Amino acid sequence: MNKKFKNHSPVSLWSANFSTILSIALVLFMLGFIMLFIFHAYKVSVELKEQVSFTVYLNAGSSDLDGKELEKEIKRENIVKSTQYISSEDARTEMNKLMGEEHLTVLDSVNPYQASIIVNLKAEALDISHIKRFINYVEAKDIVEMVDYRHDLISNINSTIYNVSVITAVFFLCLLFISITLINHTIRLTIYSKRFIIRTMELVGAKGSSIRKPFLLRGLIFGLLGGFIACLLLTGLLWWIYQTFEGFIKPENYIIYIQIEAVVWFFGIAMSFICSAISVFGYMNMRTEKLYK
Repeated sequence: MNKKFKNHSPVSLWSANFSTILSIALVLFMLGFIMLFIFHAYKVSVELKEQVSFTVYLNAGSSDLDGKELEKEIKRENIVKSTQYISSEDARTEMNKLMGEEHLTVLDSVNPYQASIIVNLKAEALDISHIKRFINYVEAKDIVEMVDYRHDLISNINSTIYNVSVITAVFFLCLLFISITLINHTIRLTIYSKRFIIRTMELVGAKGSSIRKPFLLRGLIFGLLGGFIACLLLTGLLWWIYQTFEGFIKPENYIIYIQIEAVVWFFGIAMSFICSAISVFGYMNMRTEKLYK
């Protein structure tokens, strides 16, 4: 009997159970795919938030030296992503390009444009509380006339990102539940076909650890191979995106991709092992009549 069981060891049976491994791989691939989607959705939301600009208008007659000193002071704030000082002459030059050099003729060529500082905050600071504190801090400066920004635009961006985040989180949790369920059913069906072998080994007096060991090892191998195939598919997907959409896959994100694939691989191994253990324990000591159901 032991010889018969050894012929069905996981090392020799993995090729015969390729459909099980492939099923696990496809489930893990979908899980990895949604994780990649969530990561890139987060990156897009960060870039979108950091493109929102605040314009700090300086009082008329403020010197460029004072304006640049204020810019440096603002830039040192932890919530500030970037700053750009625009002098009144720079503003006049830009408007000349847009409206023509004669557009100030009616003002006898007097420059009405104020010096300003364009400020972009970090994504995590683009909320009402941070914005109010920032504006109060800047407007308290003597040379600052006002801070202009699109409150409605910021509200719309935050609202949209929040709604998308909630939907994505719910979808991810549903997919995670489905993944666990599918892996469990796949492993359970595989062990179900060996339930009579488990009962036979119990009848001949085999120890529980001797019965469980080959099935747990098989579960580890299924998870290992399924996770490996899933990582290959994810890598292939990223390579295709890299070749097709220039600039979408950035080198600074490589470590995140590796971490996502590592999580997917570990999840596959852990779930296959746990589901194998649960299934084996379920069929051990099961009443004989239930084995035929």
